[in-house]
Amino acid sequence: MSGRLRLLVVDDELPNLRTFQRVYRKQYDIEIAQSGVDGLAILGEREFDVVLSDYGMPGMTGAEFVSRAKAVQQVAVVMVTGYMNHPEVVALEQAGAVFAVVGKPWDRDAICQVIAGASEHTSAIRRKE
Repeated sequence: MSGRLRLLVVDDELPNLRTFQRVYRKQYDIEIAQSGVDGLAILGEREFDVVLSDYGMPGMTGAEFVSRAKAVQQVAVVMVTGYMNHPEVVALEQAGAVFAVVGKPWDRDAICQVIAGASEHTSAIRRKE
């Protein structure tokens, strides 16, 4: 175990996933999934500190993914999306279903702060179990 935070990043756009991996590979242990279905399978196999999920994905929206992911593993989810004002995204944030919503393109330093907070949230959730 490296001691670094373990992130699962779910996005249907491979260039977004590769960019995230490249930019943050020295800071985090990163797994990627190109669909909600793939993300759920990975969540069922390994434990993560934070999940970052796109909202607008074919086959399974980010909202559906969040709902199903929380049934698989207690983990903070950060929605990373270009649909900041979509009613479903706003509802997820207001209901506390996601730890935070971050707009695309993301700010490098700001997303690190959000990930740190989300990881603390995951730890708090798991301590309560």
